[in-house]
Amino acid sequence: MRSIAAIATARGTGGLAVIRISGEGAFEIGERLFYNKNKKFRDIGANCAVFGQILKNGAVIDEGIFIKFYAPQSYTGEDVLEISCHGGVYISNLVLSAALEAGASLAKPGEFTQRAYINNKLSLTGAEAVGRLISAVSETGAKLASAQTKGGLSRKIGQISDGIKKIISEVYVYIDYPGEDLQDMTREQMLANLDIISADLIKLRESYNNAGKIIADGIDCAIIGKPNTGKSTLLNLLARDEIAIVHDTPGTTRDIISSRVNLGRFTLNLFDTAGIRETDGEIENIGIAKARAKIEECGLIIGVFAADNINQDDARILDIINKQVNKKIILLMNKCDININNISSDYILISARENISGEAGVSALQAIENKLEQLYKLDKYNLDSGEVLTEERQYHEISEALASINSACDALKLGYTPDIAGLDLELAAQSLDRCDSQAVSEDIVARIFKNFCVGK
Repeated sequence: MRSIAAIATARGTGGLAVIRISGEGAFEIGERLFYNKNKKFRDIGANCAVFGQILKNGAVIDEGIFIKFYAPQSYTGEDVLEISCHGGVYISNLVLSAALEAGASLAKPGEFTQRAYINNKLSLTGAEAVGRLISAVSETGAKLASAQTKGGLSRKIGQISDGIKKIISEVYVYIDYPGEDLQDMTREQMLANLDIISADLIKLRESYNNAGKIIADGIDCAIIGKPNTGKSTLLNLLARDEIAIVHDTPGTTRDIISSRVNLGRFTLNLFDTAGIRETDGEIENIGIAKARAKIEECGLIIGVFAADNINQDDARILDIINKQVNKKIILLMNKCDININNISSDYILISARENISGEAGVSALQAIENKLEQLYKLDKYNLDSGEVLTEERQYHEISEALASINSACDALKLGYTPDIAGLDLELAAQSLDRCDSQAVSEDIVARIFKNFCVGK
């Protein structure tokens, strides 16, 4: 394949930048860029870092470190040259332009990783995980993506696929070779094997909404309540920054204020909303309408109530919360340092201003984190193994495979022969192949890699 080049490090001012070149002519391009009076470029060994001057049309433009990675022992599976030069927009672009003039083509977004996929250095789920690892905003997200780049999810999908294909082969071999001394797989045996496969697929499918999606993308969370319950104070506490104005005047927050924060193993996409109440204020009512719309969009609702001022407005907030379907709810009774009398156990007692909770020695932040752990039960999934779906595309293919398995089981229970059920099993195997192998269409592959940065 043609040689491609790109800046692999983030653009901007920095100590160094890395220019990556990959392809059949990568080392020929390196010959034109490298100069060291004591060493020829062709004599640089694999994975060895060698200092040299960087040339453009024979003139020295910078100096840096050259590292050669020989195919197939490289990231892309091709010959790869990486040049570490001085950082900064001008110098890194200058070195890149030298590589392009020496014969390389500018890489497309994600093209290096796409070549790794084409050359079987990464599975499709592993390639998707590379993108997730680069964009990870939390330790949990980075660990999960890292496990998937090492093939954790791919191995699980492969294991399930192998089980399906084994059943198919045992069913069809008996039909194709009736004269041989082979034992046919009974309906009962086939159903028992499919029950195991179905359970694995169900757990994988559930992992998307219950773990993978919330780890990869974060949890959209609306903070709601009437005015002056401490919603903005809570937002500032969670964000560890003064991003919202806090004042005693009711209706201070009129528009939605958003912030992405990490709390323990969770990433929260927070939306601090206008206080909901009955009012004649035109502008405030616009903010309240936005708050109600955001509540419908979010999967997690944090209701904030003030222990020193409970009234009919709070009942309206509870009514809004109770009408939510298939959403996680956290009820916070704020200002517990002022008043904690006769508070229902449904509420977590906190003081957002003081970062304390009603439990001795437990901060408000820790109390909220503990509640998130109870709601989402991430420990149900082995995150360290990487066996969790993180992409909607993966979820769709696993769901299709499960539907085909269920169809095969229904056929067997209705009395159809195993070879008829085998047709559905073939569809299930195809879905799994599309999930993690070369069977996926070129259009899907292109869509996956176009979201990568250019140097990856």
